[in-house]
Amino acid sequence: MRRVPLFSLCASITSAVLLVGCQSPVAPNQITAPRPPAQPAQPTLSFEISGPSRIDTNGPFSWVAFAFGGSGQYQYRWEVTRQGEQQPSVTTNERGLSLLVIDSDGDMVLRLTVTSGNQTRVESLAVRNCIGGCK
Repeated sequence: MRRVPLFSLCASITSAVLLVGCQSPVAPNQITAPRPPAQPAQPTLSFEISGPSRIDTNGPFSWVAFAFGGSGQYQYRWEVTRQGEQQPSVTTNERGLSLLVIDSDGDMVLRLTVTSGNQTRVESLAVRNCIGGCK
């Protein structure tokens, strides 16, 4: 069995204690770069429909969608359902909708679906046909 003087043992322990928490010359201080700010979320998609909600004369009428938010690239889908119909009679994928309306068309519901990026919004506009008079 080898004998180690007590003084040497204390020096070794002290050295070991002093090394704890010391920086390694191999891995100098590493400064972490600040994280870039989080990307803002896409603004919520919304839209408005401009056009008549009451029609009093035979003729052509138009409605236009004004979309806001989302990713800025919009896709439109109009569906027109006339009074008494179960299925839409007119569908189009344009920003605007034009219809020739006569008194026998009755009331209509315009349903517009707008999609932008991963967001979709659906709104309906009731159009009252009062060409023959409204009660």
